[in-house]
Amino acid sequence: MDLIKKISQIPNIIKQSAIHKFEKKHYQSKIHPSGFDLSIHSATLKELKNTILTQLVHHKITLSVLSTDEQNLINQLKKKVTLANQNNVTRTNAYFQIYENHPELHWALLAHLVSRNGGWNMTDLQGGLTDVLTSERQKAFFMFLESANALIFYDAYPQLLLYEESKKQKKNLFHLLPHFHVSSFMKPIWDHFFISNESNLITVALIINEQHYIESRIIQNSYYKEHVLDTLLFQAQELFQMTQVLFPFQYKKKKTRLAGFSLADFASVYKRIQFGKKLYAMLFGISPLYDNIYTFAKENRHTGSRSDYWPTTFSTRNDDSTKGGTSCGLRERMYSPSLEDAWADVHHTFTNYRDWYSPGNSDVFSFFNQSDIPHSFDITADYCRSLQKLYVASLAYKKTEKWL
Repeated sequence: MDLIKKISQIPNIIKQSAIHKFEKKHYQSKIHPSGFDLSIHSATLKELKNTILTQLVHHKITLSVLSTDEQNLINQLKKKVTLANQNNVTRTNAYFQIYENHPELHWALLAHLVSRNGGWNMTDLQGGLTDVLTSERQKAFFMFLESANALIFYDAYPQLLLYEESKKQKKNLFHLLPHFHVSSFMKPIWDHFFISNESNLITVALIINEQHYIESRIIQNSYYKEHVLDTLLFQAQELFQMTQVLFPFQYKKKKTRLAGFSLADFASVYKRIQFGKKLYAMLFGISPLYDNIYTFAKENRHTGSRSDYWPTTFSTRNDDSTKGGTSCGLRERMYSPSLEDAWADVHHTFTNYRDWYSPGNSDVFSFFNQSDIPHSFDITADYCRSLQKLYVASLAYKKTEKWL
């Protein structure tokens, strides 16, 4: 019966594939560079490099030397971080609010969009196509995604809040960064940004910082290497391109299409940083793509369910008998729960305060090289093919579950 169902879907799948190819060509033929300069001036970079390389070994300022106002501010911001770090939904929405208030912080919008993907990946583990996974495997994958999402937020959000407060008070408050265990790599860059407002510089610096921040804490963690990164399932996800990062964008005010790329080697810090820069170049370097992505993000609040962008293909109800729409040519809608229905909040303890950056490490500055604007970015058809593969592979997984 399942085979007959799949065969009956083939004509519609072919039709939708042709439509996606046409719409991709039509949309991409009309795009052009936005005019935003993604390059980082060599003189600026040289100055910052010298400052960072020659700075004294970073020591945390004791609270006793801070003013009462500064101590109160630190406590206030830490409470804000804790409150917003409850789960993927609260983090994702907090990033967007920062960007709304401070649009020069490009990284906040980039983080918001990437964090949406993190939430979708989390709820996929409880969705209609992954019921073959054991509860232990689901939990391991979820904790990998959740921990990375929470750690990046724990490190980055205080930096964004300190910038917000610095603007409000009209004075540089980045000497307080050590109290939030932020890397010594970031302070000179924030000092420069507070004066220059060079969005590209602070964005690339944050991409570099956050990927190094999770490298030893998550990627090189022995538990996650054994139970997630080195598993056949994770490798199969890469094989089937299920490590795609999707930025939904509005198409002709009626449809939602998908921009993005696939990351083939998640375990490589170099590849992750280059990938983040590529996403950034796509997001802010192409017009009218930025406007179309921003419109989607503003009009569709993140819930963790993939129905946020394709409600005709995904449903938040497990018992939904409504037939599917035409996004990928599938006959039935797939179950994609909201985050609150899929996973309970996790209480994290952040105790690893080690600075990933060591004075004298000059290799990291090679990441500030120019980011080229991609010419092709619409992966709607690619994602549909991945979705169709996952649908078919789910039956095979059931037969080989013991090896996953």
